[in-house]
Parts: sequence; structure tokens; C-alpha cells
Amino acid sequence: MSKNKTTPFIATQQRRHNADAEHDNKKSNILFFGKYNCQYSLMILDHLNHLGFEVQTVLSKNRNDKLPEDINWWQGDYIFCFRSYFIIPNSLLNRAKIAAINFHPAPVEFPGSGCINWALYDNASTYGVTAHIMNEKIDNGDIIECRRFPILKQDTVTTLLKRAHSKTYELIIDITTELALRGEQYLIEKISLSNNEKWTGSARKMEEIDILQIVSPNCSKKELERVIRATYTPDFPPEILLFGYKFVLKL
Repeated sequence: MSKNKTTPFIATQQRRHNADAEHDNKKSNILFFGKYNCQYSLMILDHLNHLGFEVQTVLSKNRNDKLPEDINWWQGDYIFCFRSYFIIPNSLLNRAKIAAINFHPAPVEFPGSGCINWALYDNASTYGVTAHIMNEKIDNGDIIECRRFPILKQDTVTTLLKRAHSKTYELIIDITTELALRGEQYLIEKISLSNNEKWTGSARKMEEIDILQIVSPNCSKKELERVIRATYTPDFPPEILLFGYKFVLKL
């Protein structure tokens, strides 16, 4: 398989070491979970290759994707997860000798899915992105770093999501660069510095957002505007169900 060729679900190529990478971690083996047709995922893959890592990549398209069966043989040093729909089993996480790290597009106050929706619905003033160690539970492991930024009054799901993806990309670039330079010691120091960061509550599920998008015909104007800001996108607008009919919001 050529170096730049991918399939919708998995790209399995062992990356050659970059002769110009000035670090001592050239033989570290990475399993990278990204998103299909995602520019950031491709940029991260190029960055990991530039750092001299050997990378196997698994890309997901949607929430119904299943892990490739042949991935269970993988063993290496790190697992990195960015915008992936896959729920990675603990048996695979344990195959990472040093760490399995998720880059979560939300702060520790919003574990799970639909984080941006809940932040907007709650009228939160700040948002953020988090790097954390992965374990058998969703968004539960030790915090490596949580970076926060303000939510603007004019923010929508679309604008806040765009910034969150950009900030998450910056976070994974910074952390993987330091891992290439300093290895496990860097992780130990980062986790120690972030010991004041704690996950808040249980991980939310997308099904909860599906319910939030169904507006009660009896809701107040204030509640309606709150739901619209928190859930509206052109592809997934809020709706009202009335006497067997579905009314969909258009803006």
C-alpha cells in the first residue's frame, strides 16, 4: 500500500523513519484513530510521520462503524485518538506500552458526547479541550491538560465546534511533539501539573441531544431560543412533533 493511500475505515502502513527528525524516539510505534475526510486528521498523521513515529491509522466514518478485526494484533507504545467514533476496548488500550491518549473536544466539565450542545444550553461562559489518559470508561482517565477559551455571545453550534476542533488539533500537535522529545517523563509531569482538573459528572450520550432537539409545543420563547442556540445546525435542526406531524426549523 502506498504511503498516502487510505481506505474509508483503515489505513495500514508502517511509516518510514524521518531521517531529519532530531529526537531519540524514532522507533516509537503509534496507533492513531482519526476521522475519515477530516483535514485535521490528515495533518496530524503528517505531523506524526515527520516526528519519526511508525504509524498505523484507523479512520472512522460514522457512529455505526466497527473496529477492523485485524487491529487486535497491534502492539506498540502509544494510542492517540482524535475525533474518532470508535469506542476502543480495554483489551486494545492495554496494548499501548506507554499510554493511550484521547484528545477530547471539550473541557473536563463536559465528558461524553454532545458537549458543545450542553455548554450552549447551559449558557456557559467558557469552553475548552482536554487531553487525557484512556481507560475502560468514556472520558474518565487522568487529565494531561485542559485548555480553556471563552464562549462568545454570538457563538452557535457551528462556530464553537469549529474553534474546538482547531484547539484540539493544536493540543495534539503540542503534546505529541513533546512526547517525541521527552517521552514518558513528559506525561508524568503533565499529569502531575493537572491534578487539580477533575471530570464532572457522567459522560453524556448523543441520544440526550436527540431528545433536547424535540421542542415541546408548550415551551416558552426563552426556552425555545435556548434550544435553538444549543442544537441548531442546517443538517440537524430542532423539530416539533404535533398530532403526528413533524415541523422542522429553517433559518
